[in-house]
Order: sequence, then C-alpha cells, then structure tokens
Amino acid sequence: MAATLDHFHLGCVNVYTTAYDLMNATKLGHYDGGFTREIVIGQKTMPLGGGAYLEIESIVDPFATAEPFRRPWWYARAVTLKSPVFSGVCLRVGTIEELNEIATRHRGATAVTVRTPPDGPQVKYWEAPGTAGSSPWQAGKPTWCCWENRLFAHPSGQPAVNAPGLVRPSGVRWVEVGGTKAQMQAWLGQNPDDLKMTFNRRSPGVYAIGIDTDAGEVEIRRPPAATA
Repeated sequence: MAATLDHFHLGCVNVYTTAYDLMNATKLGHYDGGFTREIVIGQKTMPLGGGAYLEIESIVDPFATAEPFRRPWWYARAVTLKSPVFSGVCLRVGTIEELNEIATRHRGATAVTVRTPPDGPQVKYWEAPGTAGSSPWQAGKPTWCCWENRLFAHPSGQPAVNAPGLVRPSGVRWVEVGGTKAQMQAWLGQNPDDLKMTFNRRSPGVYAIGIDTDAGEVEIRRPPAATA
C-alpha cells in the first residue's frame, strides 16, 4: 500500500509565539499537542485537513536530559537561522509490517514515540527508519510512521482552539521540496506525485506547503532545517 502524508515538523525556539504568530498569519487553528519525555519538547498541533497535521515543537526543559537530546539538531538550526524551520515530513503506512519492511530496506530501525496530551491518555506511534545518531530528516529525506489502532485519536482530527476568524482546512494541496523527483522516488519507493510533491532542485528539505481551506489556499513557507 502506498504511503500518505501524515505530518510535517516545524522546529522553533519558542513554541508558544511560533504557534500564535502562525495562526494569526494563516488563520489555521492549533491546539496543545502535549509533550514527549525523550527530548523534553512541547508541541502545538495544527490540523491541516485530509488526515495531515503540522507539529510545531520546541524545547520546554533544556536541563532535564543529557546531550544530544538536550538541544536537537533542528533546534540548533532554528537558533542559527533565527527562524522556525521545516525539519521534515513523515508519511503514514497502515501496518507495523509495512513499517518494518521500510526500516529494513533503508537499513534502519523502527522506534516508538509516546506523546502525552495535557488531558491524556498517552498516544503512541512507531517511526522508521531510525539510525544511530542521525535522522533522515537531516538529509532532507522523509520518514514513515504507523499509528497504533487508535486513528480516532489521530492528531489531525482533534479540535483546535476557539479563536476568532479561523478558516477550515481541507487538506494539503502541494509540498515544495528540494532535490529532484528521481532522487525522491528512489528513496520513497513510490511516485512523489502521490504525495503532491513539487521540486525546486535546490538543496534537500521541505521549503513550503500549500493547504486548501474554505477561504482559499494558505501557504506556509519557512527555511528547511536539512543540512545535507
């Protein structure tokens, strides 16, 4: 089964001001996505419609864990560029078996992430291909995930804050990425057209996404965090 878009990651220095400013600029709502303990980050989640969402994340306790988790690579890029950065894109498959096959194909591993929303209960998903000391996102390559049997609690379907003047998103229309279509297809094992990807032939990474809404198309453009 072909993968579909699941989520984009926007790394930043201040999760609160970034989510607030982005909501004001796009009129897309967000909500408190909770935290993960592994690298002590907090998240604001912005549903994009069509089963996809944007993760807006930053460190909330830089002294609670040791390096390199204290300051993730995407955080360092956001500090250097003085801007929120698109860290990467994660695709969704339907079964753990598919995810394990992807991990094997890319000589990586499957790892679990547990997130705790402010009102609980915890939500869990598996991601691949993980490799020791680095992430495919650092090279501008997508990763894949599989959610446990709880798609009713998928972040894309949760209600946003009740702010005035918000638009209703209905899905991702396009994704602008670096590199070439041939390079991406070789990594994905499927046609990038299925994922609405367009290519600017610049250095790898996510550059922008376009979202359909009931008030027209909304664009989110930020520098890519990828360094390879």
